[in-house]
Amino acid sequence: MNLRNIAKSLLALLMVLGILMLTVPIIDLLYDEPLSEWFLVVGLALILIGYIGSRIPASPLTTLEALTVAALAWVMISLISALVLHIETGYSLVDTVFESVSGFTGTGFTVFSVDGMKHSIIWWRSLMQWSGELGFVVFAMVLIPYFYSVARNLYGIERPIKIEASFYRTALQLILIYVVLTIMGTLAYIVTGMTPFEAVNHVMTTVATGGMSTYDQGYSVIFARAPLTYIAVFVFMILGGMNLYDLYKLLGGKLRELVSSEEFRYYIYSLATISFLVFLSYVLVDKVGDIWYAFYASIFNNVSGMTTTGFNIGTIAGLSTTTKALITLGMFIGGMTFSTAGGIKTLRLVIVVKKFKRFVLSMFLKQNIVKPITIDRKIVSDAEASSALLFVILHAFMAFTGAVLLSAYGYTFIDSLFEATSAISCVGLSAGVVSQAAPAGVKIIISALMLLGRIEYLHIMLFFALIFRRGAMRLLAP
Repeated sequence: MNLRNIAKSLLALLMVLGILMLTVPIIDLLYDEPLSEWFLVVGLALILIGYIGSRIPASPLTTLEALTVAALAWVMISLISALVLHIETGYSLVDTVFESVSGFTGTGFTVFSVDGMKHSIIWWRSLMQWSGELGFVVFAMVLIPYFYSVARNLYGIERPIKIEASFYRTALQLILIYVVLTIMGTLAYIVTGMTPFEAVNHVMTTVATGGMSTYDQGYSVIFARAPLTYIAVFVFMILGGMNLYDLYKLLGGKLRELVSSEEFRYYIYSLATISFLVFLSYVLVDKVGDIWYAFYASIFNNVSGMTTTGFNIGTIAGLSTTTKALITLGMFIGGMTFSTAGGIKTLRLVIVVKKFKRFVLSMFLKQNIVKPITIDRKIVSDAEASSALLFVILHAFMAFTGAVLLSAYGYTFIDSLFEATSAISCVGLSAGVVSQAAPAGVKIIISALMLLGRIEYLHIMLFFALIFRRGAMRLLAP
């Protein structure tokens, strides 16, 4: 690996972090609050270091170098943010690492008490989610002139689908889609009853399917005061869980193409089906007497879980095991591919189900009679189907492993599984495990799960594939 290539790409991503950090003291000035000096100093330092990095001679990243940059960037960005938050807020380093990882991975768990906190720190929590979910690579592709020539291979790993002729134009289009959704959501939230500051922060964490709020009790505080916001938040949660390419079609008025998308249809079907089951569980198992409350709370909480947004109405901790299990299933599935949502994604679920159906049919019919798996009339190769199945198995294994580790701290297994699935799917709904009082070991486990869920194991699988391939080549060498 060429260390200069890696260094130059990393410094470009850190420059983006520096630019974002400078918005924090600006918010301080707007609200006439004490200046967040460390955000100012570190932000300027990162921009300067990134500029110096632009002078490093480098060539385009190889696949292994791109994987290394991606892995290091997630850790470095989270740690730098955590260190600055630790100095500015006085929270322990474990707590600020947890908060930063939760922010940049778009999960939405929090161990901070934000009631009475400076506006700028609340803003930073929202900005971490908004920028982290779309990806620093996307911003760097547009903002840093030399990044495209060096790190387009990295972009291909982070956001592998093009909606324009080049990765640069695709990145620019994605940012435009993201900004348009954010502006539309802000206006919708203000019209339905949020203050401008509430609206900006909540829409940033909605379109990013993150879920951090401006209050300790979360979105429930706003819902109690302005119930009409329910409609706007509900709609933008669904939009946030959609494939960015489908959002491109929607904003472009290509509704026929959107409706013809098989993944989009299954996304809506799965949202409706599991939401109905959660509603029945609220009524029949949890014995919620207020049918109207059971209806809107159950559907909202499930859609929040499936889109991996993480807002909630009412308490999750007090729900029955059956209801928690159904919401856990929704969080495990998640939103659509090429979206800001987590989970296994709807497309992988459809492929696995179709693969299982084809396998069952092949046991009773001749192989040449059984139709191949297709998505949107395109044949899915065996390699693609195997990859989808491997991902589902890995995701289930990590959620189960996380649940076992969390249950060792004395939590019930269903609460541990709920929390582990919420972390690995980057959701942020909590059954009461995550709190400031939680043991440091619990916070570390959940932080690791959040990072794994955000990178979707791709870096790990490709890294080991490259290692094993090289190892095999050495063994075969004379």
